[in-house]
Amino acid sequence: MLQALRERSKAWVARVIILLLIIPFALWGIQEYANPNAAVSVASVNGTGIDQREFQRAYEQERQRLRSLLGKAYDQQYADETQVKHAVVERMVEEVLIGQAATAAGLRISDAKLAEQLHAMPELLDNGIFSKGMYEQRLRAIGLTPAEFENRLRQALLSDQLNSGVTLSAVVAQRELERMVRLREQQREIGYMVLPLTQFVEEQDPGEAAISAYYLGHSEQFTVPEQVSIEYVDLAVTNLALNIMPTDSDLREFYDEHAANYAVQERRRVSQIVITPDQGDTVTIDAAKAKADSLVQRLRKGEAFAELAVEFSQDAASARQGGDLGFVARGVLPKTVEDALFALQPGAVSEPVQVAGGFHVLKLLEVQPASNKSFDAVRDQLVQDYRRGKAEQQYFEKLETLANLVFEHADTLAVAAQQLGLEIMTSALFPRSGGEGIASHPRVISAAFGDEVLARGFNSEPLEIADHHSVVLRIKERQPATVRSLAEARALIIERLREKTARERTEKAGMALQQRLAAGESPQVLAQEYKLEWFAPGQIRRDESKINAAVVQVAFQLPRPEQASKGVSVGGVALGSGDYAVVQLSSVRDGNMASLDAPTRMQLQRELQRTYAAVEYQGYLDGLKQAADIVIHPDKL
Repeated sequence: MLQALRERSKAWVARVIILLLIIPFALWGIQEYANPNAAVSVASVNGTGIDQREFQRAYEQERQRLRSLLGKAYDQQYADETQVKHAVVERMVEEVLIGQAATAAGLRISDAKLAEQLHAMPELLDNGIFSKGMYEQRLRAIGLTPAEFENRLRQALLSDQLNSGVTLSAVVAQRELERMVRLREQQREIGYMVLPLTQFVEEQDPGEAAISAYYLGHSEQFTVPEQVSIEYVDLAVTNLALNIMPTDSDLREFYDEHAANYAVQERRRVSQIVITPDQGDTVTIDAAKAKADSLVQRLRKGEAFAELAVEFSQDAASARQGGDLGFVARGVLPKTVEDALFALQPGAVSEPVQVAGGFHVLKLLEVQPASNKSFDAVRDQLVQDYRRGKAEQQYFEKLETLANLVFEHADTLAVAAQQLGLEIMTSALFPRSGGEGIASHPRVISAAFGDEVLARGFNSEPLEIADHHSVVLRIKERQPATVRSLAEARALIIERLREKTARERTEKAGMALQQRLAAGESPQVLAQEYKLEWFAPGQIRRDESKINAAVVQVAFQLPRPEQASKGVSVGGVALGSGDYAVVQLSSVRDGNMASLDAPTRMQLQRELQRTYAAVEYQGYLDGLKQAADIVIHPDKL
């Protein structure tokens, strides 16, 4: 029915039917927006819901991360994306649990601490100074409000506090460190020889029966997957901006309308002393206030602010700098702190300012007054901003028109391309695992092989593949999956069968060599007999990089030589190339604490402590999960 409607969407009957369908859906939608409880949860943790929209955002971010990391291997490894969805929701459940546990433990992040963390983020700094404009721009790019981001940051800091509280209790006993050193610093004396695969390759034809059997048993190896090529139109703000040429008059009008964007805010250099109540003691808010008052009195009597900040401030980061926070503008510090700071005269010290985390004592060191940048000074930036603004306006107007045209003319892109002045471009053939250029984008691949585009032959809907960048595509050519004929695959099959036989013969010869070495025969004599080279690198460590990693791994898996009948341990391993290595272990020398300098011992102790801490934290988290009331709704994922 829907397909029939689409094909006749120009007919007045279809338009009437669609209108009648829209009305109840629209009313239903209004009711949903009007209902503040309409949010859908994908899970709940002790009664706290995990919002479906937050889950979808986290899921898309994880998909993009995995695709960026794995490339084409993503589609093979995560063809069923249920695995990724469950991993994401499990992580979100853990985040909620950690937040609840931190709150229950009385942990908190003050506004000042939150501001300090924001000011320390390199991506938010402009010439080393926190930029509110850059902060807001970054948030818009990831679709978050300042309140949402700051709440996430606060939760992350709480999680770090809780993690520290649990993991700092991890203790490394001396005997455990000594055991680690014995194993990690252990050295083993080895020798080895490598039997090359090429020595065992036979050129004879494996026979028709073997070739046919391999072909029938491994047909998937000779399948050429289904491929498509697409034609598409590309709508992007960056392209639209290239055609916008503002006049000097346009720029001056734009400058006048947006002068505030090109102004330098007043900034004040401030030092602070932070006094917080100690939750682990009986010290109260009143006692903290009294301590802050006493510091203000000492400062007004002439004591050095920097010295008192180093001695008394409980904000470690600024205390190390004598309390100096550098220059700050409005909108950065908590409101009460900001109001007190901007009421001070240079050199003056404030009364204690109370915030959620305690009390701040401020000293204004210097003022940089607000100023406006001249038109000429920002002309280049004005051109960019003007173009961007006009291009974004055009983008959304054209995007709406594009969506309508490709729906109304579902069997062609020509109408939309002509009316919007867009070029129809074509991709090369690509399979479901993706291709190059436009065909590497996950949304494009998904749409190209989706039912709407591939099976029905319709245009896709506009697909946003980047910020302010959308494409619409349709199938240009489709090549179904095919299986290469036996004649086409014959040469490849012969090559693989010969290699398989050669690997088997190489491994068999290697096993025979192992037996003769283990029986006490000379490795040098055996190497000469087999026309091989005997390598004797002597003592090696676990991190040896000049020897094949598989050889090193076998060497450290072999039992100690004194446990073998002939005083040597022997093993072997097939290498990735098809060669086979035979390894002989002659002696083992354990690591010794006395041979390590103090910095190395300290580093190893910290590594072992981190390992124990990670285990303890995971155990703590598992305990939280077991005690929690967790409900996951798979149908909402």
